[in-house]
Amino acid sequence: MHSSDDITVQVKALRERAGLSVRKLAMRMGKSSSGYLHYESPDRYKGGPLPVAFAKELAAALAPEGIPSEDVFRLTGLPAGKVEQDPVDLVDIYDVQASAGHGVVVYDEEAVAQLAFPPGYLSKLTSAKPQDLKIISVKGDSMVPTLAEDDVVMLDVTKRDLSYDGLFVIKDGGDALLVKRIGRASQRGFVTIISDNRTVYPSVEKALADIEVVGRVVWKGGKV
Repeated sequence: MHSSDDITVQVKALRERAGLSVRKLAMRMGKSSSGYLHYESPDRYKGGPLPVAFAKELAAALAPEGIPSEDVFRLTGLPAGKVEQDPVDLVDIYDVQASAGHGVVVYDEEAVAQLAFPPGYLSKLTSAKPQDLKIISVKGDSMVPTLAEDDVVMLDVTKRDLSYDGLFVIKDGGDALLVKRIGRASQRGFVTIISDNRTVYPSVEKALADIEVVGRVVWKGGKV
């Protein structure tokens, strides 16, 4: 098993072996330089073995420079054939907390791990592609009993239309992420932001113009 430090050193070594700059490799992979460097920095990457989805992207980007895919795939801790044929859908997990309450939330924009789902499972939840799905955690008690402290939720970031009722992660004027139920309001151009723990957290109406929608909640997981 590779440590996180080993992984970052070896990812950097593969890039340098290919003779590519960070910027050029990141562009080939469709990432920002900062997003790519997450996997070269031992201070930022804490995920253990290299995520399969990232390994596939990296292998494809390095292949034109003669780097064998096996040299990349071994960093996942899986046999190369298993990585290439693995049919699971992988969804990125982010070190992000959406507040089910009033607290300000600090978050990192880089994926820290991935959760695997069986083929066909995600299509039962949403039509979005796995890369448009994000998993984050929940803090606070305003959405009890629907969501509890430390539950995780999956967001479909392609679904941002608040004309449909449902659970959404939003920003309502600040940097904090809030997970709330959205309902219709009495005024045109407004929606009602609803906490399921209604005895403690009253519903409020907000103008659509004051709300930034991150995505719709399509799945949840938690302790039993």
